[in-house]
Amino acid sequence: MAIDLNGGQYLAANSAWRTFLPNETLTTICRGLSPSVLATVARVSRQWRGVAEWLLYSNIFISETLSASSSLPYSTLRCCQTIRLHSHLANGLRKLHIRWKLEYGAYYAPDFNIFLSNLTQALGLATNIQSLDLHLGLPSLSEHPTSTFLSFPATDACYHSLRRVSLSGIGPFTHNRLTNFLNILPAVRHLRLPDYHDQITLIPQALPSLVSFSGSPRVAAAILPGRPVQSLVLVGQDYIPDLDLSQMVLTSVPLRHLDLSSMLVTPTLLRNLSRNLNTVETLKVKLALRHTLHFAGIGLLAALSHLLGAFRNLSTLDLSPTHVDYTGLSNSTEELSLCRSWQNACPSLRRVVFPSQTEWAFQEDDNTWVSVLAGELRRRPAFYSPNKFLGS
Repeated sequence: MAIDLNGGQYLAANSAWRTFLPNETLTTICRGLSPSVLATVARVSRQWRGVAEWLLYSNIFISETLSASSSLPYSTLRCCQTIRLHSHLANGLRKLHIRWKLEYGAYYAPDFNIFLSNLTQALGLATNIQSLDLHLGLPSLSEHPTSTFLSFPATDACYHSLRRVSLSGIGPFTHNRLTNFLNILPAVRHLRLPDYHDQITLIPQALPSLVSFSGSPRVAAAILPGRPVQSLVLVGQDYIPDLDLSQMVLTSVPLRHLDLSSMLVTPTLLRNLSRNLNTVETLKVKLALRHTLHFAGIGLLAALSHLLGAFRNLSTLDLSPTHVDYTGLSNSTEELSLCRSWQNACPSLRRVVFPSQTEWAFQEDDNTWVSVLAGELRRRPAFYSPNKFLGS
C-alpha cells in the first residue's frame, strides 16, 4: 500500500497505525523525513506529534539575518524557549547549529541579552548534545560599545556525548567560564575557536579525546600538549613564537595534518615549522608570495626544497590557497620540475597541488609524476575573478 505523507489524507484514515505502533517503531519510520513532512506527521495524533517534535528538535539548524528592520533573532528565541519548557526535547537534542549574520546598518538592540540568556539556558539542559556550532557575529572586543556576549552554562554536569564544538562570534570570551566549559567535555574530538586569542589553562584531564583543533597559535600551544591531536588548523598572525611551536610538539601522538590556509606563511615561518612540526604528513599552505610569484613565476618555489626536506613524513603538499596575480595557462613544465625537485629533497612526497589548482600525483608503477588534468588546458581558476570580495 502506497503511503503519501505529503497528502495528509492517509494520515487521518488508518487508526490502527495510530493505536498499535510503539514510539520506537514510529521513530524508526519517521527518521530522515524532511521537516515539512514531519510537520504533517505531527497533525495525526498526540502520539505522532510527540515523535515528530522529538525528531524535529533533535537536529536544529538556524540561520538568521539581522537587519535594521529586524534586528532580533526571533527564530532562535522561540526554539530555545520551547527547549526550556519541554525537557524531553532538550534530552533528545543532538545537533545545535546557529548562525547569525548582521547586515550593514543593523545593530544589536539593548535587550539582546534576553535572547542570549535563553540560548545559554537551552544549552544547559541539552546534556546529550553531540554537535555544537555557534557563529553569532558578536564583536569579540570587550571595549566595544555593547557588552553583549554569550555565557556558557554554569553546570557541573559533563557533556558525555558532545563530539564537535565550534564557537565564533559569541562576544568577549569570559576566560573562567570558557575554561570551565571545556573542562566538562570528555568526549569532544573536534574543537574550533577561531577568534579566541587569550591564554587558556585547562586541567590535565580536560579534552582527553581531542583529535583536531582549529584556532590561534597561542591557544593551540596551550591545548595541544598531552592530548592526541593529529590535525591542526592555525588562524591569525603570520608569526608564531618559537615557544608556542615547541609546545605544539608535545601532543601525545604525532601531529599528522597541518593546515595554514587561514594565515599568510612566510619562508621564515615555514622554516620554523619544519624544525618543530616535522612529523606532518599533509601540509596546506597559503604562501605570502602573491606579488613575488606574479613577477618571478612559480620557479621561485624551487627554494622550498631545503625546507620540505625537513618534513620526513610529508606525502601531500597543498599550495592551492596561495593567490597569484597572473593570467593565462599554468606552466606544466615548471610544475613538473618542481615536483621532481621537491621529491628529491623529500622522498615521501606523493601529491602536490599548485596555486594554479593543478594537482600532480606520483605514480609508483612507472616512477613518474602525472597531472590529474593531463592533456587539458589548465586555465586561470575562478577565484581569480576581479569581482570576488577579499576574504569571501
